Amino acid sequence: MISITYVILGKLSLLLAIPPGYASAIFPSAGVAVTVSFIACSGAVPGIFLGSFFLNLWIAYGHTAQLTLPGYSAALLIALASSLQAILGGRILRRSVGYPVTFDNLRDVLRFHFLSPFICLISATLSVSALQLLGLIPSSGFWTSWLIWWAGDTLGLLVFLPLTMVVVGAPRALWRKRLGTVALPMILALSLLVILYFTVSHWEEKESLVELRLQSQRLADTMQARLDEQESLLDQTRGLFAGDDRVSQEEFHQFTLLALKRFPMIQSIEWAPQVTTTARYLKGTRHPSVPKSVHYPITYIEPLEGNEAAKGFDIMSTPDRAEAINTANRSGRSVATAPLHLVQSPHNFGFLLLEAVDTSHAGPGVVLVVIRTDAFLDKLLTQSDRAQLRLRLTDSATRQVVYNNFPTGQMRVAWQHRLLIGQRELLLETMPSTSYVEQHREWQSTLVLVAGLLGTGLLGAFLMLGTGYTARVEAQVDEKVAELSESSEKLSGLYQLSPLGIVLTDMQGRFIDFNDAFLHICGYSAEELKTLNYKILMPACYQADLEMQYTTLRQSGRYGPTEQEYQRKDGCLVPISLNSLLLRSRNGEKYIWTIVEDITQRRQAQATLRDSEERWKFALEGAGDGVWDWNLQTGEMYLSRQEMAVLGFDGKDAQWMHASEWEALQHPRDRTPRKLALELHLSGKTPVYSYEFRIRTPEGRWKWLLARGLLVSRSDDGRPLRIIGTHSDIDSLKRQRAENARRNAVMEMLARGGKLHEVLGNIISSLEAENNELTFLVFSFEAGVLAEHKQLFPLDWLHASEPTDLRGGSGLEGSMTVWQSIADVGYRIRVQELLGSMGLELCWSEPILAGESTLEGVLVSCRQQVEQQALPDLLHQQQAANLLSIAIQHERSTRQQQLANLVYLHSSEGIVVANRKNLIEAVNPAFEIITGYSAIEVIGQETSMLRSERHSTDFMHSLWQTILTMGAWQGEYWIRRKDGTAIPLSLSINTISDEDGRVLRRLAVFTDISAKMEAEAQIHHLAHHDLLTNLPNRALFTERLSQVVAQAHRNQSHFTLLFIDLDHFKPVNDTYGHAVGDLLLQAAANRMRACTRESDTIARLGGDEFIVILPGAGSIEDASRIAEKIVHALKQPFSIKQQDIQISCSIGGAIYPVHGMNEDQLMQHADQAMYRAKTAGRNQVIFFVA
Repeated sequence: MISITYVILGKLSLLLAIPPGYASAIFPSAGVAVTVSFIACSGAVPGIFLGSFFLNLWIAYGHTAQLTLPGYSAALLIALASSLQAILGGRILRRSVGYPVTFDNLRDVLRFHFLSPFICLISATLSVSALQLLGLIPSSGFWTSWLIWWAGDTLGLLVFLPLTMVVVGAPRALWRKRLGTVALPMILALSLLVILYFTVSHWEEKESLVELRLQSQRLADTMQARLDEQESLLDQTRGLFAGDDRVSQEEFHQFTLLALKRFPMIQSIEWAPQVTTTARYLKGTRHPSVPKSVHYPITYIEPLEGNEAAKGFDIMSTPDRAEAINTANRSGRSVATAPLHLVQSPHNFGFLLLEAVDTSHAGPGVVLVVIRTDAFLDKLLTQSDRAQLRLRLTDSATRQVVYNNFPTGQMRVAWQHRLLIGQRELLLETMPSTSYVEQHREWQSTLVLVAGLLGTGLLGAFLMLGTGYTARVEAQVDEKVAELSESSEKLSGLYQLSPLGIVLTDMQGRFIDFNDAFLHICGYSAEELKTLNYKILMPACYQADLEMQYTTLRQSGRYGPTEQEYQRKDGCLVPISLNSLLLRSRNGEKYIWTIVEDITQRRQAQATLRDSEERWKFALEGAGDGVWDWNLQTGEMYLSRQEMAVLGFDGKDAQWMHASEWEALQHPRDRTPRKLALELHLSGKTPVYSYEFRIRTPEGRWKWLLARGLLVSRSDDGRPLRIIGTHSDIDSLKRQRAENARRNAVMEMLARGGKLHEVLGNIISSLEAENNELTFLVFSFEAGVLAEHKQLFPLDWLHASEPTDLRGGSGLEGSMTVWQSIADVGYRIRVQELLGSMGLELCWSEPILAGESTLEGVLVSCRQQVEQQALPDLLHQQQAANLLSIAIQHERSTRQQQLANLVYLHSSEGIVVANRKNLIEAVNPAFEIITGYSAIEVIGQETSMLRSERHSTDFMHSLWQTILTMGAWQGEYWIRRKDGTAIPLSLSINTISDEDGRVLRRLAVFTDISAKMEAEAQIHHLAHHDLLTNLPNRALFTERLSQVVAQAHRNQSHFTLLFIDLDHFKPVNDTYGHAVGDLLLQAAANRMRACTRESDTIARLGGDEFIVILPGAGSIEDASRIAEKIVHALKQPFSIKQQDIQISCSIGGAIYPVHGMNEDQLMQHADQAMYRAKTAGRNQVIFFVA
């Protein structure tokens, strides 16, 4: 809908366009666009853009009759400019006058009229600049077009904003009413203005075309003269060929030479003889286009240059030329052809002006003059004609336009004239050029239009103001009427429903009128009161007051407020508060208007309040809070008894004190902030006056108080008069907070790794901040070792002394002054000398203790000036000494930790720290050397990653059970190194727990004992094996035999014991020597080892005796196979030192439990069986037989 409205209004406005451009003196679409944007904001922009685009596209098409790229570009750019103007204009108006808008005040109307020209600068500037850049308007016309465009948009906005608001504006009720009072008068004014504009414009146009008509007439006369001269030229040329002599080409050339100089505007002069069909092919020089009986080929043509194509052309070959020849032959006069395209210039229109020659030596023919219209006119037109005129030449018979330089799309002809040539009529039409219009522009119509539109806009403004004012007045009248009606109803309701008694009496006390509340107060009925006098309500004690009331009313016109009593009908006295006003009627009569309030409940409430205040005061003072009452006008302060106690004046009664005296007791640093808190409350910026400050007690110490107060009274002009409040003793709380803050600060510094001198400085500074008249010094045995500070001094001069002997001096415990002599006289004298050298006086000496009795140093407080009476708070000094002890121990502990860290890093023992989840947190370098793992590889891993497979599940369970129950474990433990090898460790595991016994970490310290275990294994092996044969010796055999017996007994199984003795070993030893005997024993042992299993035990008992335990052989058959295998192996020759030696063996066997239930029985029975084998002839196996 917005787009359609935009296009229609824009097209209608072009009827008022001022040439040569198409900018209109008023452009309603601009006004509608800004107004719609003002109403709908950005929601209207698409419609505005499309409307502007299609409107300008339509305009561009109307000028060129086709859609071109510049036309598209111009439409797009103008649409963008129009949309931008609408958006910004709507926002500017919304911000300036707001929406919905009524335009019922001069301010809004003036703002609208003032802003409209500035808003319309946007589209005019952008659009006209775009048209010039696209070449659609000349640069010379830029400012004219811009001015007209800007004025048109501005007038469109001024005129059509009110009209658009009438249609869609808000508030709808107001703008709907303005349809008849604003819109119709403006539309009527616009209609009359348009009629006046067209009338003036028509007269203006007529006046501006007078010169054009004269110039056009002159041109027409010149053209007609030149055309007539062409006919004369034809007559002369006809005479040339009408003679008896034959005219040669050269003669024709010489004849036309002068004519062509005289008439340069003609195309050519030609001679075309008549040729019959029989002669058409002679000499091959004539070329008729179609076979006819008669032909007129062009034979002579001058000038030839540029007309070569026409030579030899048969004029009879085209109907229009043939018709002209026939007409010329019949009429004997000059004849012009219809407009045609010339042979020598096919794209241009022209005429053939020809005349027949019927008597000639060469025979009949035609002479003709060829006129090319555009060339003919170009030679005739002067520079002025070209600049100021636009021409159109049309053949009247055929309506063919033969020349036209009218602008495309503009058909308004200013002047026309008919020309004759060769019995043919031509129509010449002219219109002014752009430059002519510019030179002859008349501004009367434009001024009329602009002034009229501006007047219409102002008319709309006045109408909006008038109707808006009327509507506002009507609304105000309606509102006032409603308010008066409501007020009357309210007054009536208040009069009747008011809890206050209202009564009207005359000066004699007669009742005129009263409300129900007054009847309720006095207890009489309305009928009774009308017969009574006002004095009936006044008790005898108030009769004198009544006379005074009347006197005061006569003198000042009013009386009260005052409190007194009425005597009710039942005789009861009612406390009341009354106000009286003297009224005069129109006839001068006086009346008394009295308002009476029953204050029975108020007095009861006041009594209750007094009781409450007493209870409140008792409660506050019972809670220990002192009450004060401050008269801000006089500066006097009432301080209750408890307040005096809070201030430190115990036992003193309540008293008055001036504010200046009270403020003198306050700490100097607290006075300014306290005054600021008070001013904020008195100015109403804080609901309650509340501030913490210090006050000096009679003992000379500073005490912390919390003040709370409330302003309870102000003067009529708002000045504060009275404030009441309390003081609470918060000294202990503040000092505890200060101590906590000091402690927290120290702990935080220690946690951050703060140095001892920093902590010491913080503690001393906080102590001195509490009382700037004191100085604190620290004496320490480790001064200069643990820290250095200007207030830290060495204590190495102190001889052995009890810490309690160093405590003493004078100080404060709460509000009590304490004095205690320092027992260590030498210490006291030395300290006093040191302090005296610094201009200080000792106050209190407090020992710094670690634990119960270990002396770390001394904290000394002292006065900066001897004459001062400042004393330290002993509790704070003691607490500071405790903090110093913590700081000194922390410093010492830190240094010990640093030392421990060095030990940790350089220890040869591996150290592992794991958390409660057994995840490794830290390892030392020795760990990396022993295990082969780097720290980064194991941190965050479970400790089980180091476990080897050597330990059974039972062992690990036992280990952890010990750790969980005992908190520690120590022993040998095998781990797996990074390269996969297992190594034994001497491992110690300890648990680190918190105070509640919860596990924090576990610490493992270990040493690689691989070499040690190898040495121990070697020693153990030597102790349990035969050195010669490396077989178990008697001790190891006995141990293993006991184990096998126990196992067999437990499992109720069997095993065999073989006793072996080598046969003939002694002769070998005697013959070959002990060295060979030793080698023989080694070889025999190897052969026996080869005959047995790994689970079997072969031991050498001594000499050539061996014994074998066969755990798996539970029968004689099984044991016999192994024994026979041994017998066979030992029977084979031995090659020792190139000597073949032959021996054998005798074996005796015993089976458990058949041949014995214990070790001794089995050994004895096997030995007996072996001796039986020897006795039986050696080299055999015999088992024990009972």
